[in-house]
Formats: sequence, structure tokens, C-alpha cells
Amino acid sequence: SSGINAEWPLRPGETLNNTEFCLSLCLAYTSRDEITTSVNCMAQGVVQGKLRVTDINETLLNSCLYSEDLPPVDMLLRTSGEVRLSDYMMWQANFAALQFVKVLWPDFGFWHLIGSLLDYQRQEPLLTEHRETYKPFLEKMTKSELAAVAHSEHCSLKSHEECHFNEAVTEAYVESYLRRTKQFVSELKGERRVLLEQCAQLTVAGA
Repeated sequence: SSGINAEWPLRPGETLNNTEFCLSLCLAYTSRDEITTSVNCMAQGVVQGKLRVTDINETLLNSCLYSEDLPPVDMLLRTSGEVRLSDYMMWQANFAALQFVKVLWPDFGFWHLIGSLLDYQRQEPLLTEHRETYKPFLEKMTKSELAAVAHSEHCSLKSHEECHFNEAVTEAYVESYLRRTKQFVSELKGERRVLLEQCAQLTVAGA
């Protein structure tokens, strides 16, 4: 409303060149909707010929989420004493320190934050180790899946005697996979940016 706009301390353009922090707002958001939307986008990519069914994997899904440009979630803090994520960033919080504080959000203060940060410091080394261990595992698993697809397609064009593992075929397939998925994700991000810009231009009735 005009009252909120009048009280807001910053004006458009004042933070344009700020790079130290990034404020992300999750409005009308649920994690299930985010994942479902991302899966639907990949399915549409297959229908439109931008992707192949075999391109769909955990790595691509992660790139299609709304949070693709954001760093990993380090700590997820839930107030009110409820011990549940309430359908919030369930995918992104797999290696996050979960904090459930028995205080309502309006009463959440400095010392509550300090307590959560101290507990995060206790958990951080192990969480970082898990994250750094999982990343190469996922890369290896993805490469193995792509190699299996490349080998299967290569053998479908050869006789049984000629069918054998070919590293060059695998490398060529991986390169084509990376080109397809990179182009797809780039176009998807562009479409979402246009949508957000259009929404920003909308005037809410009565505002």
C-alpha cells in the first residue's frame, strides 16, 4: 500500500550495485510446488525436444529449482517450537543445520540467534564434510549413468561382436548432455526472469 511504500527505507535503485548480501523472499511458496514445477519444466523440455528423457537426473533437477543461483542453505531456523519444516526448502535443507526454537517469531531476539549460531558452529564441520563428500559422489554417479546411456545407444547401432565400451563415445555423449542441459537451464531462467519482471509491473487492486 501507499503507507508501506512511504515507510520503506530504501527506494528502487538504491541497492542496485550492492553485492555483499542477497535477500531472497519466498512468497506463496511451498517446497512441493517448487519441485513439482521443476519436474514439469523438465518434462516440457522433453516434449519440446530441448531435452532427452535420459537427461533428467538429480543434477538437472537441482539446476531447475528456484534456488539454483543461491549458495547452499547453511542453517534453517524455525521458530514457534514446532519441530517440522512445514514444506519449506525441503530439497535445499539436506545438508543444513536445523534449528527449532521454542519462541514465537515476534519474540525472537539477539540471544536466541546467538544460541542458534553456537549450535550451528557445533554441527558445521560434520555437515561440511557430508556436503563435500556427496558432491563428488553425485558427479561420479551422474557420469556413470550417462556412460551407461551412451554405451546402450552405441551398441544398438552395432553388432554384438562390435559392441564394446568406447570412451570416446561416452565423452561425446557427455558433452552433448552438458550442452543441452546448460541451454535448457539458461532458457528456463530467462523465462522465469521475464515472468518476475511482468509480475513486478502488476498493480494490486486497491494498493
